[in-house]
Amino acid sequence: MRRNIVLDAKKKTIMVILDGLDYEYIKKNLKQFPFYKKLYENKKLCPLESVVPADSIPSWTTIYTGLNPAEHGVLESIDYLDFKNKIKGDYSVIQGHSFWDVLSKEGKKVFIFNPFMAYPAWDVNGLMICGPVFEGGGVSTNRPDLVDMKSMPSIGGMVDHPTDKEMSRFFQETMELSQKQFDTFHKYFQKDVYDFAFLGVTTPDRMQHFLWRYTDPGDRTYPGKNKLQNAILEMYQLMEKNVKRLMEEYDKNYNVVVISDHGHGRRCEKTFYINQWLISQGMIKDKGKKKRTIEYAKNCMLKILATFFIVEAGTKFFKQFKLAHKVKNADYVFSDKKQKIYAPKFDGCNPFGGIMVTRSEFASAEEYEAMRQKIIDGLLLVKDHDQSVMIWVKRREEIYEGEKVENYPDIVYRMRPEYGVDRGLYGKKLFGINAMHEVLSGGHKFLGVIMGNREDTKNVKSVLSIHKYIVNISGEQNKG
Repeated sequence: MRRNIVLDAKKKTIMVILDGLDYEYIKKNLKQFPFYKKLYENKKLCPLESVVPADSIPSWTTIYTGLNPAEHGVLESIDYLDFKNKIKGDYSVIQGHSFWDVLSKEGKKVFIFNPFMAYPAWDVNGLMICGPVFEGGGVSTNRPDLVDMKSMPSIGGMVDHPTDKEMSRFFQETMELSQKQFDTFHKYFQKDVYDFAFLGVTTPDRMQHFLWRYTDPGDRTYPGKNKLQNAILEMYQLMEKNVKRLMEEYDKNYNVVVISDHGHGRRCEKTFYINQWLISQGMIKDKGKKKRTIEYAKNCMLKILATFFIVEAGTKFFKQFKLAHKVKNADYVFSDKKQKIYAPKFDGCNPFGGIMVTRSEFASAEEYEAMRQKIIDGLLLVKDHDQSVMIWVKRREEIYEGEKVENYPDIVYRMRPEYGVDRGLYGKKLFGINAMHEVLSGGHKFLGVIMGNREDTKNVKSVLSIHKYIVNISGEQNKG
């Protein structure tokens, strides 16, 4: 008991985010993870809820700032399949509002290494080293006199993806990069005495997106016995080894808190054609048979490519044509004019989706609300093989409150994990296959993980609470 009291009174903290580490995967494979198992049995490894939608960008922003997505308004998602349109979001909301900024202002000396999206580095009471976000740029730091750029590993955001032939090399190089990032953190952390240190590692998410199908016999694109069939397990074991080192090496003087922004698992293999559903309800219209025929041909071709497991090669060929991007997103099928109701780009082909209901196009608030309720009631009735597809359907203000809540679609829904949103059309079908699953087979899950050396780890249930938790255990509020 005495040890626990002392442990929870520590004011120095090391925090780590391992992007995409999944609670259910760890729990299912506890026999393979002796250190995780020990934490789990002591209630120091627990589930952690993500945000809506369960994506890295809104989740990390919430973790940093303590603001929910309707307050910070940063809702972009990473499209690993769109090479030409890499995200250049406005992440200025992070600077000055992050937990390390709060602690820095309190006089705490901080070391911040590889904070995803927080770029370029800004002035803190200590050292900050960060990498670019999905675009060109070098490593940035507020103290170039303390940093050896020549030995610095790649850090920041990454979106280019490997082909099937490159996958083994990709796995080995990404594993090596992960270890280099941990080692570099230790190198700089041990050069000084810090009150708070942060490490961000995005490689677990990246590896799971591309390697999932090679490791999951239940995946329809599983290639059979292969050299990469243990790749994800090995990645989790690498993370475990490094978490163990952190907790054993710094346990005496530091709180150690390790979290993920969301979970990860098999990406959706089925799609829900949301626009076809809206058409079937008489809420929208397409431009006509010609456009619909192009969409039908596109989806027929994708289905054929998926049947023969040549989606990657086939889509690479079609991307050379100018119309490819429009056809991919199905925008050309619908009116360019402002619509009363439409399905926006929201979270890609994933279980979270949305519908815009344009308030200005309705005569009254009552009429607007009646339409929203009609859509909600209708979506809740959607079934596939007599099973409900929706987990929930809500008005945006029922999810979060905030001045930027209008960054969300008017209606947001969450489907079962095997379904993803497709804004295209395939005849009059409501459901189809996710042909791109062959290329991107891992997808985000709502439950991430939190683990640490504190007794109160089990009390933190959501990433919405992380900012406050970190400041409380590390800052002036912690009176021991």
